[in-house]
Amino acid sequence: MLNNKILKIFLLTLFSFYTITKSLNIDDFGAKSDDESYETAIKNGQALLNCIIAANSSLDRKVLIPKGKNYTLIPAGIVTSLTNITIELNGILTAWNGPQIKWPNDTRGEAIALISLKNTIGLVIKGDGIMEGNGYSWWVYVFKNGHDNRPNLLDVITCKDTLVEGITLKNAARYHHNFLDAFNLTMQNLKIFVNITDPNEKFSLPTFPLNTDGIDIRGKNIIIRNLTCENYDDAVAVKPSHKNQNVYADCTENVLIENSYVKYGVGMSIGSVPPNPDYACIRNVTIRNIKFDTPIKAIYIKPNPGNNGEGLISDVTYENIEIVEPLWWAIYIGTQQQKQPHSETDTGCSFFYPLPGTQCPANPRVSVDKITFKNVNIYGGLLSPGVMKCNETNPCTNLIFDGVNVYNQSGFPIKDGYFCENFSGFARNSNIVPSCLKKID
Repeated sequence: MLNNKILKIFLLTLFSFYTITKSLNIDDFGAKSDDESYETAIKNGQALLNCIIAANSSLDRKVLIPKGKNYTLIPAGIVTSLTNITIELNGILTAWNGPQIKWPNDTRGEAIALISLKNTIGLVIKGDGIMEGNGYSWWVYVFKNGHDNRPNLLDVITCKDTLVEGITLKNAARYHHNFLDAFNLTMQNLKIFVNITDPNEKFSLPTFPLNTDGIDIRGKNIIIRNLTCENYDDAVAVKPSHKNQNVYADCTENVLIENSYVKYGVGMSIGSVPPNPDYACIRNVTIRNIKFDTPIKAIYIKPNPGNNGEGLISDVTYENIEIVEPLWWAIYIGTQQQKQPHSETDTGCSFFYPLPGTQCPANPRVSVDKITFKNVNIYGGLLSPGVMKCNETNPCTNLIFDGVNVYNQSGFPIKDGYFCENFSGFARNSNIVPSCLKKID
């Protein structure tokens, strides 16, 4: 009799432990799949938020978006102060595709990301699922109305010891992954895709997908590897951190991006980096083993203009890079080509620079030093291989071309290959040497 009682107690304890520690399924918090209505999108956003909050006090701390289900949702808010949470994304999370005016904003008036997390330690987001942003309707809305307040797909702000693995992000209204003040971040085996037509319609006119960055990162000790990205803006944008503004990083540094494939896109980019009173900083970045297939730009370093403060881009290496049939510049170092009058993002630099009649002012407030291109092969392309321009009062220093070779080059618009102004450095083992660099053996 005593043994039976002990056995019952043991089984009840085991069952209770299993109940407490199993993954928390968003279905159990009221989520409903395969329903695109506004009412369900609101409920699904709240269900996801409640599920994450509940997991944060659970023993197992896992959130499950189950495979084979598609949840339309509108975010219910920003989730903060998470520790050792795992989000297993095996199904599909789809941004509601209704009127943009109904999308929620944060306290600053900015659109809330589909998933928005802040102040996390030990966060894991993994799985073989998808986040779908339904960006097409947002891009058309901006073109028609001029009002631009688009949500990212994934925002993670102030995070430590983070892993993002395996998931696919598609058609973000704005950025796909956005990480600010990240310390010890690993992102691997990820896919990012952008359609220029409406995937919800059988026939639709193509439109330009605005600012669809693949991954934007600011922080320290960051690894991105095995990325497949097909988009029309930066595949990865390494952006500056500033002194006295963050918990973990005063400078974006110690970044490795490797073993990735980019189709279209506007480069594995450094910046943009405008000067800042709190010193905008990027240093110690390595980008290696990357193939660019018909990119708009590939190697892209952007010290931008500004009237206050200073900035630094230093110790950046691009190594083992293959660039096939670039649509614009294969290599570009200089002010971001974004001349948009009456816009906060207007840099004054024409997209068509250095064609006759165009301008691109270079600002002296951001210093660029120790940039290395090693084993870079450029095949064909519509234009000459590159443009490099810094300010005459603060030239860019220590630019190294080591095995940069161009095959089947275009002689337009620069017959000699590169436009290069206000740089110093050297070139070796390269079949076209920029005029501003010293050739050595």
